[in-house]
Amino acid sequence: YKPKESDESDWHACATFSLAMSNVEEPEIYTQKITHHRFTPEESDWGFTNFPERQHLMMPSIENGGPALIDKGRVRISAYVRVHKDPLGVLWHNFHNYNSRQVTGYVGLRNQGATCYMNSLLQSLFFTNQFRDAVYQIPTESDDPVKSVALALQRVFYNLENSKEPVDTTELTKSFGWDSLESFMQHDVQEFNRVLQDSLETKMKGTVVDGAIAKLFEGKMKSYIRCVNVDYESSRVENYYDISLNVKGCKTLRDSFSNYCEVETLDGENKYQAEGYGLQDARKGVIFESFPPVLQLQLKRFEYDFMRDAMVKINDRHEFPASIDLSEFLSDDADRSKSWKYNLHGVLVHSGDLHGGHYFALLRPTTEDRWFKFDDDRVIPFSREDVFGEYFGGEFPQPGIQQQQQQPNYPMVRTRPISKRFTNAYMLVYIREALSDEVLGGGRVSAPEHLLKRIQHEREERERLEREQKELQNFLTVRIVSNREFANHQGFDICHYGQRQSAETQLYSQRVPRKMTLGEFKTLYSQNTGRDPENIRFWIMVSRVNKTIRCDAPLLADSLHLPIDFIKEKRCPKWNDLRLYCEERDPHVPADQFLTQMPAKEESMIHIKYYDPKKQIMTGMTNMYVHAGSTVESIIPRLYEMAHLPHNVAVSLYEEVKPSLIEKMDVKLTFQQAEIQSGDIICFQVADSRSANGHNNTVPEYFNDVQFRVSVRFVPRPPRGDVDMFASNNNSNNGSDPEADTKNTAPVFTGSKHTPYDRVAAWLAQQIGVRDSFKLRFFTVGPTGLPRQPVRRTQATTMGDMLPNTAYITNTTVNSEGLQEFTVMYEILEVSILELENMRNIRVTFIGKSMREETPIDVLVSKSGSAQSLFEATYNKVEQIMRGSQRSSQTNVSAVDQAALASPKPFRLRFYISAYHRFGTVLTGAEPIGDIGHASINEV
Repeated sequence: YKPKESDESDWHACATFSLAMSNVEEPEIYTQKITHHRFTPEESDWGFTNFPERQHLMMPSIENGGPALIDKGRVRISAYVRVHKDPLGVLWHNFHNYNSRQVTGYVGLRNQGATCYMNSLLQSLFFTNQFRDAVYQIPTESDDPVKSVALALQRVFYNLENSKEPVDTTELTKSFGWDSLESFMQHDVQEFNRVLQDSLETKMKGTVVDGAIAKLFEGKMKSYIRCVNVDYESSRVENYYDISLNVKGCKTLRDSFSNYCEVETLDGENKYQAEGYGLQDARKGVIFESFPPVLQLQLKRFEYDFMRDAMVKINDRHEFPASIDLSEFLSDDADRSKSWKYNLHGVLVHSGDLHGGHYFALLRPTTEDRWFKFDDDRVIPFSREDVFGEYFGGEFPQPGIQQQQQQPNYPMVRTRPISKRFTNAYMLVYIREALSDEVLGGGRVSAPEHLLKRIQHEREERERLEREQKELQNFLTVRIVSNREFANHQGFDICHYGQRQSAETQLYSQRVPRKMTLGEFKTLYSQNTGRDPENIRFWIMVSRVNKTIRCDAPLLADSLHLPIDFIKEKRCPKWNDLRLYCEERDPHVPADQFLTQMPAKEESMIHIKYYDPKKQIMTGMTNMYVHAGSTVESIIPRLYEMAHLPHNVAVSLYEEVKPSLIEKMDVKLTFQQAEIQSGDIICFQVADSRSANGHNNTVPEYFNDVQFRVSVRFVPRPPRGDVDMFASNNNSNNGSDPEADTKNTAPVFTGSKHTPYDRVAAWLAQQIGVRDSFKLRFFTVGPTGLPRQPVRRTQATTMGDMLPNTAYITNTTVNSEGLQEFTVMYEILEVSILELENMRNIRVTFIGKSMREETPIDVLVSKSGSAQSLFEATYNKVEQIMRGSQRSSQTNVSAVDQAALASPKPFRLRFYISAYHRFGTVLTGAEPIGDIGHASINEV
C-alpha cells in the first residue's frame, strides 16, 4: 500500500505473499508464485514480473492426466499475504543508506582490505569499558602520531564513541609499521591481540595505569606433577592472558576445560623421577589458580593434521553457554570469596577455511541481554537465539533424514550429502559476573585533551580544505609557454605541461577567476612578465590525435571580451586548465594586423629546434611562418643564422611528428607536400656530426633516448641479518639506515632504460671503486622499499629490467630535470656473476642449543657438487657467526657455542631436509646437490 503523507518516512513492513491458480473442481492441480519483501517508502510496490503462459494453463495435466487449470472457462485465483514481525528491525534489509549509529547507537570500522580480524577484536576491546578507560589514561601527548600504537588506539576508541560514520583504522595499522600491502594480508586474531597488549603494557609502565592490562586479562595456572605414594609435588605457576582450548573431541566448552585440566598418570615405564624419592607413580596436570575478570578463550579451530601433513580447519560442533561456572577448575587454594561464574560478552566468528575467510563479532556491549553483530563498517541488532544456535559449527540439518528413519521399508531413499558449517566461533570473551559492573560500567574517563585538540584541529583543517575546494571551482589555472621556456626544453613538443618540468623550463602558471576575460588576463600576464600587451598574442594549445600538444589557432582581439572558462570549455574541454602559447610580434608585422588578423591561409606558424650531437643538447630556437608553396630548403639560410652555422655545412631536417615517429624531411618538397601545418615542429642538425661517446648522433636517436631517459640512484642492498658467504662485507653499513647513509653520496645514473646491463655495471663499478663489474648484482626495489629477486643478467638485459613496473607505481617522483626517479639496490659479490650462474643458493636454518635459536643462512654451492660442499660452506658461515663477524650483532652466541669454537672443525652438526616445518631425511654428504629439493635445509 502507499503510506499516507503524514506517516513517518522510515516506516517499513515485512511480508510474504503468494498468488496461486488452481482448478475449481480439483484444487490439488495448481501453480503458484511466492516471494517476500521489505516494503519501504522507496520500495512500496513489489510483485511478480512473469506468469504462466495461457497455453500452459489450458493444457490438461501430463503427470496425472487430470484436467487443465482453466477448465470450462473457470479457474480459482488465491492470494496469500503474511505479515511478519520484525523485532530487530533489519529483516530482509538491503542496507542501502543504512545508518548504524542511528539504528543501533554504535558504528563499525572500515575494512582496509583484510583487516576484519582486527576490527572484530577492536570492537570487543572497545566495549570492555575498563580497558578503554585505561587506554585513555596512557600519556601520549609527546608521541609521534605515525609510530604510537597507544595514541592511534585512543583515536580509534574516541571515534567509535563519537563518529557518525564508520571509523578508519589506517593510522593504527601504520603505527604497527604496516604498509598498505600488509593491510591486505590476514593475520591471526590471537597473535594480533598479544602483540597489541604487549605494546600497550610497555607504554603503560611507570604511569597511573601500570598493570591495567594484567588486572583485566591476566590469570594464573599451575602445572604440577604430584606423586601418588609419597608426599612430593613439583609445580610451576605461570601467568596467562588467554587460554587455547581444544575443539576436536569436545562437544561443549565445559568439555574443553575438562580436557585442558585432564590428569595424566605417570606409571610403569613412564614413572616420574622425584627428587629424594626416586621413580614414583605420579599424576601430571594443570589446574587454574585464578581466572581474570575478562576471560579470552581461543578455540583451536586450526590444527595440524598429521595424516594430511597440512593445517586444516576444525568445523566440528562445539557448544558454548551463555554463562559458565569455572570454580570446579580452580585449585583448592583459590580465593572463592566471590562467585567464579562467567557470562558471555562476545563471540568472534570466522567464516571460511584455512586459506581465507572473514571475521565478524557478536557482542553484548552492556550487561543487558541485547546482542549486536559488528561486521566491519556495519552494525546490526542480532537475536540471542542466533548467537546460541548458528555458530557452534557442525553440520547443517539434512531434510529427509527423519523421514528415512521413520520409513525403514525404504532404505534406498537418498538424502543430501553432509554439509559442514564453515561459519563458527573462533574466540569467546567471558566476563566474571561478580565484576561485570566494574568491567562494563566504566566509560567515566574521557579521551585525552591533546587528542581532542588534535581532532578539532584536523576537523577545522578539513573544513578549510573543503571551503578552498569549493572556491577552487570558481577559479581556473592558466598555464603559458613562451619562447623563453621553449629555448631550454629538452623533450618532445615545445614544453611539458605535466609533472616533468625542470627549473629552467618552469611554465608561467596562475589561478584566476573563471569569469575573468581574456583581455583582463592578458593585461595581468603582461604586468607580471614585463611584456608589452600590444606585442604579444596567445595561441590556444590542443591535444592532437597522436597525443602531442601543439598550437592550434591564435586568440585575436575579438576574443578578448570572452571569459577564460568559456574559451577553455569551447576549445580544450578535456583539460582542467587552460593552456596557451605566447607569441611575440615580429617587428616587421604591423601591430594592428598582428592583433586582429588571422595568418594567411597559405601560411603556417611552426617551431624550430636545433640539435648539437657533440653537446647532445636540443635547443628551442624560435617560431617562424612558412608558406605552403615554398620548399623546405628555402628556410635553411634562416636556420644557419639561428644556430650561427657556416653556410657551407650540410644540415639534416626532421619533422617531430610524435615521440615514436621522427621523420627525416625531403628538402625538395614544398611545405604543403610535406603536410606541414601550424603547430608542427621541425628539428635540424649538422649532417654527419658525431658525439664523443658515439651515442645519440642523430635527432631520432636523441629523441629515442629522451623517451626512455630516467634517473636511477644506486644504493647498497641492506644486510639480511645473516652472514652471506657469496656477498662481500663491503655491503655492510654497520646496521645504519642505508637510505639515510647514501642519500647524498649514492651514485646517480641518468640515461636510457635501453642501456645494456654490462654498461650500467661498468659505470657503477667505476663510481664505487670495484675492479670487476661482474661482481656486482642488482635488485629491483619493490613498492615497500625492500629488494626483490636479483636481476638476471643476459645479453638482452637492460636498465629497464632493473626498474619496477610503472603500471603498479602511483607515487613516481621526478627530479629537477623532469626525469622519473628510481632506486636500484646493488650487492658486491665475492664470486663473479658469471660463476654464479652455475651455482645454486640454498637457505639453511642454523639451530643453536634450543629450537628458538634460529639463524637463516644463505649458502652458495655448485650445481654439480654434493651435499658435502654444502656442509663445508655452512661450517664456514657458522664459524663467522660464532666468532662475531660484522653482521653478528643480531646473533646471540651462547657460552656453549663459544666453547665449541675451540674444538677443531668439523663441528658436530647434523643436516636434515625439512618440509612443512618437520625434520625429514638426514643428509650424509654424498647426495648430489641436484637431488636436494628446493625446500629449506635445517641443521642442528
